[in-house]
Amino acid sequence: MQRTIRILRVALPIAFGAFILLLALNWNRAHIGRDRSVSEPVAATRVKDRPLAESKGFEDTQSIGGRVVSHIVAKRVVAYKSSWNTLEDVRLTLYRLNGLSYELTCPQADFNSETKEANAIGGVKVTSSDGVEIATAQIHYDGNRLTNNLPVQFRIDRWNGTAGALDLDVQAETLHLSKGFDATMTPLLTTEPPMAVKSVDAVFRRNQNDATFTDHAVMTRGADSVASDHMTGRFTPDRKTLVGMEGAGHVVIVMSTVTKPGEDLGGRKTVTCERFFSELGPDGQIAAINAVGEPGLAHAVIDGPPKRDIVARTFRIAVHERTVQELKAEWNVDMKEFGDVVRETTADHVIVSFDPVQHRAVAALIEGAFKYHDPKTSATAVRANYDIVNDRVLLTAIPGFDPTVVSEGSTVKANQIEFSPKAQTARATGAVIAQLVSKSGPSADSTNVFPGSKQPVYVNSDSLLMRQANKTAVFTGNVRAWQENNTLLAQEMQVQGNGDVITARGAVHTVLYNTSNTEAQTRKVPVNSKSDQLIARRNDRRMELAGSVQIEDDTRTLTAEHAVFYFDANRKIDHIDADTKVTVVEAPTHRKMNGDKATYYVQKKMVYVNGTPATASDPTGSLAGEQIVLDITRNRMTVQSPGSEKSEIRYNQPATEKHP
Repeated sequence: MQRTIRILRVALPIAFGAFILLLALNWNRAHIGRDRSVSEPVAATRVKDRPLAESKGFEDTQSIGGRVVSHIVAKRVVAYKSSWNTLEDVRLTLYRLNGLSYELTCPQADFNSETKEANAIGGVKVTSSDGVEIATAQIHYDGNRLTNNLPVQFRIDRWNGTAGALDLDVQAETLHLSKGFDATMTPLLTTEPPMAVKSVDAVFRRNQNDATFTDHAVMTRGADSVASDHMTGRFTPDRKTLVGMEGAGHVVIVMSTVTKPGEDLGGRKTVTCERFFSELGPDGQIAAINAVGEPGLAHAVIDGPPKRDIVARTFRIAVHERTVQELKAEWNVDMKEFGDVVRETTADHVIVSFDPVQHRAVAALIEGAFKYHDPKTSATAVRANYDIVNDRVLLTAIPGFDPTVVSEGSTVKANQIEFSPKAQTARATGAVIAQLVSKSGPSADSTNVFPGSKQPVYVNSDSLLMRQANKTAVFTGNVRAWQENNTLLAQEMQVQGNGDVITARGAVHTVLYNTSNTEAQTRKVPVNSKSDQLIARRNDRRMELAGSVQIEDDTRTLTAEHAVFYFDANRKIDHIDADTKVTVVEAPTHRKMNGDKATYYVQKKMVYVNGTPATASDPTGSLAGEQIVLDITRNRMTVQSPGSEKSEIRYNQPATEKHP
């Protein structure tokens, strides 16, 4: 386009201006070949104007310092009383210092020797030695401006164009092409699409090195285009290199569209805004386009899959070889993705990167007040990295603000969270805090470990992996889960379903206050348990402990290799079964019972120990039998063995023993 601007600013002023000036110069000064005789009638072409002289075969050459600068030839010249002069079949040749020459021809020209006003009539054509052609029906010169209201056609280098009217201010070096400007550039390579500019008006200012296209200007290249109320191109002083393009008013930018079968440029990208301006790269080509929405917001639509709709105050679109490399959105950014479900992201800054081969969005860096939402998940953070290809969002913390993800009611906060909306997974690491709730049914807040109060279950851990598809959450590293006073400690805890199964492993420790209904109002001492593993099944109303089991209730301690807590319909502990290397110890009385199996009825305060044999001992002696029963309330022990009668021992209440 810079070539067009150079010719339109240089060729037309030189050709037309010099043509008119040379007419005046040659007519007033050149007397050779001029015939003043009126012995023969003069064929007049001007109505109501008396001819004074006629010259046939007019020709003149002008030189400066011995160098020919112009040559003019006319078939016939007539001078009139009104100071008007007519020339017929005019041909003017101008010779420039740069070696170029311009030739202007027209069937007729009128020139006023007093006012310097002139008209070139009947088809004016300008041709340069380097392939420039400019044609119009006529041109009027008022001494300062060349004007017409007729179509102008031009072919300049690789550009071909038309306009409906011309107005050239010679002194101001300003060319105004109006009533429909249309120019097209033929590409050097046949594989490239042509570039075209259309507008109602076009103004070329040579002294300002710019060109302005107004009243719905459209620049296109293939199926790519930029449209606005007006656009301005700025050029280097030699007008050969474009250094900037800008526009304002109802701007619509369309990029990376398919122009031929089989071509894939990553889909259509449309940006609408109030104004735009370009940036040039080191190679002199446009490297980026900036779109500004002021005073409102700019709007970008990117074809997918999935399709993305983005609004922001400003966009910066980095381009290379007709393809978008990066899209940067700034301030009040709102991005929607229309896939299987609608996702929405808001932030202060978003940078979307595109694959240079496939031309599709592959990643996004999101910063400042990040918020994400889809039908199942929402998230907040200060910074996020979005792996679009693998559908992963990585949220990172800054001092004082950790990212948060909420999925179907459950909330996770951590130093770093990575979640995948499509895979419905979330991985959190570093100072994890989770709040487990379910919008669709029971969750961990209604298991046997956490017996269904209206308070949520909170979990701390070093890391967390959540899978929405099979509804599992795995906490690892220094796990601490609690609901009100009930607490579970472990190295790993897994929650399945809506709290259907809770599994804990590694130094498991529980603190349970859900004892009998009558005790719930007054009892302050929990049931403590330790084990290597814990499994709690909500529907079975049971909690199973395995490996180095130790259970403490008030002053009693039970140890075994395996134990099961059974809960009643109100999720209160009804009884505990233990087996394998069972030992029951009462600290105040120093009573100790051993066996293969034991059952502790928490609400009834009865302990049954079975063995082959079961044994019991205290400071006063020892007992053995198939079953030993301890009635804690009555402080009574019963021993029974096969083939023998039941024996019973009663104890006095120790002064140090306390019962609730």
